[in-house]
Amino acid sequence: MRYAAEHIFARLLIYFSFVTWAPAPAVGRSGPVPVQLSVLLFLFVTIALSAIMLMVLRSLARSGVAGVREWTAANVLAIVALLLFAARGRVADVLSYDAANFLFLAAPMTMYAGFEHHLGRRPALGALVGLLAVATVLQAAFHYGVDLPALRVALSSLSHGAVCCALAWSVRPRRRERGPRYPARFAFWAASTLAVAHAGRTAVYAAHYDAQVTLFDGSAVNLVCFALGTLALPGLTLGAVMMANAGLIGQARHAAEHDFLTGALSRRAFFGHAECAHGEALRAGHALALMIFDVDHFKAINDTHGHGVGDQVLVDLVARAHLALRGAGCARLGGEEFAVLLPGMEADAAVRLADELRRAFERASVRVASGPAVRYTVSVGVAGLEAGESLSGLLQRADEALYAAKRGGRNQVADARRTPVTGA
Repeated sequence: MRYAAEHIFARLLIYFSFVTWAPAPAVGRSGPVPVQLSVLLFLFVTIALSAIMLMVLRSLARSGVAGVREWTAANVLAIVALLLFAARGRVADVLSYDAANFLFLAAPMTMYAGFEHHLGRRPALGALVGLLAVATVLQAAFHYGVDLPALRVALSSLSHGAVCCALAWSVRPRRRERGPRYPARFAFWAASTLAVAHAGRTAVYAAHYDAQVTLFDGSAVNLVCFALGTLALPGLTLGAVMMANAGLIGQARHAAEHDFLTGALSRRAFFGHAECAHGEALRAGHALALMIFDVDHFKAINDTHGHGVGDQVLVDLVARAHLALRGAGCARLGGEEFAVLLPGMEADAAVRLADELRRAFERASVRVASGPAVRYTVSVGVAGLEAGESLSGLLQRADEALYAAKRGGRNQVADARRTPVTGA
């Protein structure tokens, strides 16, 4: 079905291209031929760029990225509108004027809706529909009622400028947002530049509202605006694709660095952070502490209640650890074993924090649908970095402290300074 739709669209594109470039009757031809060809060239460059953007967006069709459908629809609307503009004088005015202007304004509106959807917000559809309806009625009034082509151009630019302002406001970079900011900045400045260009065009044509101009007007303002318009929707689409790719890269990075079940840091991410923190501590002489903990009798929980309940316990543990540790990153080393790196914290403070964590778990319980709530405890081993100590040495001492806590009866904290390192 999708391929059939693409073939139909391609045939329409070829058909309208043929109609546009076919020789027009001598009567009704307006403006010098070179200017008309220049404007037609701008139109077809825009069509070609939008078609390329459609191919790029197709590669994101199955990515699940919000906004891709709207961005795709916007480019289709723009291509159809531009083909109708280019066919002016060869097709009925209701198509080359009314339908073309309607679709060409609907294109950036749809692009704006895509950005809002992508950012997890609801677009102001009522305002968009209202603006589109008012602009369409006024365009028709100044065409079939009082024929004022310059005023039509001013109204068209005013409408497009308003949409570009809304789009720029939607994608404006925000300080609190995580991830790369360049894609949002690119889209913001593209929309802002277009808004300024439309404002200038509105002012120029509104000041000469009774001038007789055509689509193929050879004025410098018209040609400059066509040049900017050539890159308008493709530029906004490029910004959209950049934002989509940044989101996909962020999701992939998060999946690689976090445990799928609990959301804790992965073992690989933990050791990457640990190496950086260890190197910084040695260079600057800062304190560094490490705690390793696991769930007591976790196998018995799985055997008694099932692995599903065991998974719930691990998820609950990570959530409570995040709260008790005041946002410190909790990493899953494997199974029911977790670790927390504490840069800048002395061993004594780390032991006190570990005991707070242990007491938080001691009061915890996980609700089970088929029976009473499941309670669990943890054993914790804590080690502080010693002068010149390697990262592997710090990990080994914290691990030895954990097993000392288990040998001591579980549900307790063991300090590596009071735990002999075996095999040393």
